[in-house]
Amino acid sequence: MPRQPKFSRDDVLDAARDAVFEHWRSATVSHVTSRLGAPSGSIYHRFASREALFVTAWIRSVRRFQQALTTIVEIPDPTEAIVETALHIPRFCRQHRKDARMMTLYRHADLLTTAPPELREELAGLNTPVATAIAALTRRRYGRVTNHGLAVMRLACRDSPYGIVRPIIGEAIPAWIDDAVRATTGALAGLPDHT
Repeated sequence: MPRQPKFSRDDVLDAARDAVFEHWRSATVSHVTSRLGAPSGSIYHRFASREALFVTAWIRSVRRFQQALTTIVEIPDPTEAIVETALHIPRFCRQHRKDARMMTLYRHADLLTTAPPELREELAGLNTPVATAIAALTRRRYGRVTNHGLAVMRLACRDSPYGIVRPIIGEAIPAWIDDAVRATTGALAGLPDHT
């Protein structure tokens, strides 16, 4: 009968995330194993390389961020749904500081070509929930989906709130940041679709 592993996959990924929170891009497998109290062989038994370990932890953090989007997008008032989608960014960064910092480790566009090959298929569809949410909000706001409408919604729901919170990700996010996001996203949501 095979022996149960001492550490679960989530234990290992938690340790990787925590190592990144402390060391960011300097995080190593040694940092992970010292947090776990485990030999490096127990890591490489599950993950073929350092990159596979940290990219997998990154993907998990991204998926955790995406979980609430479907519910937020369905808020009855379209403008409120847009603002609440934007507010999800500072709220997530406040409540899940380690996952938020983990998400700054890589750029999705870079990983599509540089990630370990076994992870590239998963990465290819990783942003689909966000794209689907943005398209749904665009349709609800403008009654149709156009390139201009999508650009406005990306700016309102993603780019603007992320730009506001990005310099302090991993730190305590003050409450007034939500007010700044609410004001900017509310104004952007009021822009017309010019196409």
